[in-house]
Amino acid sequence: MSQFEHLELPKTSIELPRRSRGGGGGGTSRSDRSSHGQQLLTQISGLTQRSKQNTSQFHLNPKLIFKIKLSPDGSLQESALSPLGLTLLAQEPRVNKAIVVFATDEDLTQFQFRLEVYSGLVESPYEYGHLDAITELVALEPADRTGRLLELEPIEPGETAALDLELWHTGDNTEMRQYIDELDDVLRGLSDNSEMRVSDRYVGSYLCIARIKVTSDVLNLLLEEDFVKEIDRRPKPNFETPAEYNISLSDLPEVNSPSEQNCGVLVVDSGVTRGHPLIAPALGEAEVFPDTAREFIVGGPDDGDELTGGHGTGVSGIAIYGDIGKGIEENAFQPDVWLFSARVTNQNNEYDPDSLLENQLDDAVRYFTQNYANCKIINISLGDARLSFKDGQKQFRLAAKIDELAYELRHKNLVFVISAGNLPYEMGTGEQMRIDYPNYLFEESAKIIEPATAAIALSVGSISLGTGSLQYSNDAQRTAIARVQGYPSPFTRRGFGVDGMIKPDLIDFGGDLVIDRTRIIPNEPGASIMTFARDFTGSMFRAYCGTSFAAPRVANIAAQLFTLFPNATSNLIRALIASSAELPGELPSVLQEQKRNDTKQLAKQLQVFGYGHPDVTRAKYSAENYAVLLEDDRQIPVGSFQIFEIPPLPEQYLSTPGTRILSVALAFDPPTRPTRGDSYLGITMEFNLFKDVSKDSIVQAFVNASRTDSPEDFTEISLSTLKKNNPGKGIAVGLYPGSNLRKKGCLQKGQINISDRAKGFGEQPLYLVLSCSRKWAKPEEIESQRYALVVSVYHSDPEVDVYNQLKLKTQVSPIIPRARIR
Repeated sequence: MSQFEHLELPKTSIELPRRSRGGGGGGTSRSDRSSHGQQLLTQISGLTQRSKQNTSQFHLNPKLIFKIKLSPDGSLQESALSPLGLTLLAQEPRVNKAIVVFATDEDLTQFQFRLEVYSGLVESPYEYGHLDAITELVALEPADRTGRLLELEPIEPGETAALDLELWHTGDNTEMRQYIDELDDVLRGLSDNSEMRVSDRYVGSYLCIARIKVTSDVLNLLLEEDFVKEIDRRPKPNFETPAEYNISLSDLPEVNSPSEQNCGVLVVDSGVTRGHPLIAPALGEAEVFPDTAREFIVGGPDDGDELTGGHGTGVSGIAIYGDIGKGIEENAFQPDVWLFSARVTNQNNEYDPDSLLENQLDDAVRYFTQNYANCKIINISLGDARLSFKDGQKQFRLAAKIDELAYELRHKNLVFVISAGNLPYEMGTGEQMRIDYPNYLFEESAKIIEPATAAIALSVGSISLGTGSLQYSNDAQRTAIARVQGYPSPFTRRGFGVDGMIKPDLIDFGGDLVIDRTRIIPNEPGASIMTFARDFTGSMFRAYCGTSFAAPRVANIAAQLFTLFPNATSNLIRALIASSAELPGELPSVLQEQKRNDTKQLAKQLQVFGYGHPDVTRAKYSAENYAVLLEDDRQIPVGSFQIFEIPPLPEQYLSTPGTRILSVALAFDPPTRPTRGDSYLGITMEFNLFKDVSKDSIVQAFVNASRTDSPEDFTEISLSTLKKNNPGKGIAVGLYPGSNLRKKGCLQKGQINISDRAKGFGEQPLYLVLSCSRKWAKPEEIESQRYALVVSVYHSDPEVDVYNQLKLKTQVSPIIPRARIR
């Protein structure tokens, strides 16, 4: 694919006038209980007959298992199920409003009796009104039992595949083991050479899993079994053989240092192993802060982490190379990024008790940025798990210090990248963690931690590689929790942040957790991220998992962008990364939209993924079907508005079938103050996009709104006026997330998926209106705010040449550097 330089975003000559800031077990009751109850009785009768008729050839049919669907506002607590003769097996994500239960014939009699009372067929002093919540009783279908990996990669006819089969756990371990024994006997009897069989098994308190080898025909039969909870393909390890896990020193390729002008990353961590053969060529300098007497931190700048085996070295390796696993596979390592290291912890991963961490960070950042002009990225993969953010609270201290540094040193254009933090877990809770995944991510305790709430920094959460254990890939007892590439890592944390701003901003690969029975295994090779080992004499590589190792992947991207765009501001780098980001292609059901424009689910996605997973190529270059128009280092007077003109979208772009996405990303670096409970940001900005309306109409509406007595509602008044003057035209482009959520932060992105039926995108220009408001920043101190703006236009069909058509319409030169065609 061709790689083109990005285009400039045309700005109109209109700058709208500055405006001044003014002063000072339930649900809805049913009226049709009789008919509804009789309908439920008919459904349960049909389920019972179906169960009796379908005798299992695998001896897996001990009880009736079915799904209870609930009304949108209804609920049925687990405590209410036991009196009904039902036992809860699973509660589906809240958006699905359903629970899975089982009952013996004797238990089912109780449920049927209560349904008869509910229907009025039997007299009783009880009404059982909580049954109003039930809408339908249905059987589970094969699709309910097909795991996501198996859905993505179905078994081919004639293939014999190793799969993970999970049975509904009745609570009786002896019973579950017997079922697996009988299943093994049946499978072996179906093949002459015992090719089909149960090769491994695990029966715990909550999980019952068997590793089975079956053909596609037998798989289809098993998917019809009521007692089967799920069948899925086993996760694949990162590498095919353990030999690829290490490379001997003699086999290492020659590693050259990066070009002198290339950008560097400062890693604030436990130090770095300076003599590592893959780190040394890219190491600019390493130092200890602030313990100059070397009394608390011994061993100098080298990695002193003796608890986890080299956290700083692991983070540093990823900051230099990005994807070390790819380097191992290709046996090719050529660093494009310089490394600077600030060690701030001792051998026990403790901070100096006599020094403020804020001062350690301040000293380190100022030292390296003053002595090395190319040191522009600061990676902080450290956090305090005790300090998780609570809605409504003020900013954390270290996060506030980071924002203060970013603002004070904005002339140096520094980009801070911070890991979102890891959820703590107890080593013996593996089964429960897998069962509850990913619902526990929405508990209050799963919020991001200090200092990931920093507003001007890029906060990074973690997603799974979609791979399993390397050494124990055939062990049914060792299984990854997330399993699917792009699913949230089981340990990642979610937002939102201060004042409800979108945090984390981004996600990247940080690995997965593996469970062995009830035991949780972190840093399992295959499921984790490959990086460098502190003690490289034994092995140069080791595996790590955590958001700590997702953050330096983003730091590496930011450094590559600064190398390509050496004159860019930090705002442009942040905006380009956000613009390039996309949500993973696969999402857990609890995070999927259940209807069009499902704002509740979309908000959950933002809390976990932020704006998504960045793509370094899209951030660097445009392509035929992906055009980026940008504006950098622009100043906007506080209290005023500016308009940008986006050319009409090409006819080929709008008429060719496929996915069309238009996005806008804004980044700015305002003053911040943690003592202000009304607004952490001293200045706020927002943008709105309009179509099918003239520029004069927009200007008039905003000018008139500026004269009202409600400056805080300026944008809303303008929008209302424009809609009133243009009825039925849909002139406001519905970007998501909406302006009210976007404008809470200083990195904002809104996008729209343009449908085939959309109108108003190709007839005349689109107008992007940018506004800047003053909160508490004093006019005599801050008259204007700098920002960067990135607009991207994408089509899924690579044959659609949107880039060159927009380039002709913009009639401005591409930004430097020159085009690179490959």
